[in-house]
Amino acid sequence: FRTIGVGAWLGTIMLFNVWVLIWPNQKKILGVVPATDEQKAKARKTALYASRTNFILSVPMLMCMGGQGHGLPF
Repeated sequence: FRTIGVGAWLGTIMLFNVWVLIWPNQKKILGVVPATDEQKAKARKTALYASRTNFILSVPMLMCMGGQGHGLPF
């Protein structure tokens, strides 16, 4: 059960990235929340890095969660 547990933790990290980092910053970028140009520039960078992190974590998460049923050693 360790393998699927690692996958679940990776998924939790990705969920945290979306709720805490990506969505609030996307709201600033799109103008839903008022922000200065400096804040928008910082929000773009933060949302970009969080999105890239989620993209990179998606493959190991799927491998861990799907590999549990296929005998992936861990």
